[in-house]
Amino acid sequence: MDNAKCVILVPFGASIEYECELGLRRLEERGYKVWRVAGCVAIDRSRSQIATAALNEGFEEIMWIDSDVGFEADDVDKLRKHDLPLVCGVYPKKGLRGVSCRVLPGTKSLVFGAEGGLTKIQYAAAGFLLTKRQVYMTIANQLKLPICNERFGRAFVPYFLPLIVADGTSGHMYLGEDFAFSERARTVGIEIIADTSIRLRHIGRYSYSYEDAGASLQRFATYQLNLGRLG
Repeated sequence: MDNAKCVILVPFGASIEYECELGLRRLEERGYKVWRVAGCVAIDRSRSQIATAALNEGFEEIMWIDSDVGFEADDVDKLRKHDLPLVCGVYPKKGLRGVSCRVLPGTKSLVFGAEGGLTKIQYAAAGFLLTKRQVYMTIANQLKLPICNERFGRAFVPYFLPLIVADGTSGHMYLGEDFAFSERARTVGIEIIADTSIRLRHIGRYSYSYEDAGASLQRFATYQLNLGRLG
């Protein structure tokens, strides 16, 4: 693999968590280009602008990493070795019992860790998402996405524009920027794949109490998450 052909894109609002920054520096030591892009408030527009810029620079792969995700540099290499158009890591939500991705209907559980592996999902979060150039080109061409804001000097293709889609019943779902990107990819025939063997950390506020002084949080080499118990 040629690390110079893969750019690491890190959009953030105010700061990058220390644990994430450590991983980014390890990637730079391995020859990856890391774009830390500050001031990303309207995240759908920001992702579209950054992706367009990266494609214009000629990068063949785009690795999205959110500023509050902790990871190891080897995790990025692992995703790239799969040689898939689109593949992600899965991390927990903050403050909710759930995972960042949306599984396929009928999925009863996910296995994480040593016995985890590649699995098809419905939508991937963009917090740890590897995409190849062909994904963007296919989406833009087949869905006829326009080039926006040319007269303002910073043209971009709205790959991450939110969507409203039917939910399979009589209702509708509002898809944020990352799930909307997955929906567009699925529409043009690209599978959404997750690697559940990768351990990621979603960094946020946590209220410590006396239990933390006497015991550490238990970790498991393999963990089966039963989705029916979440809610």
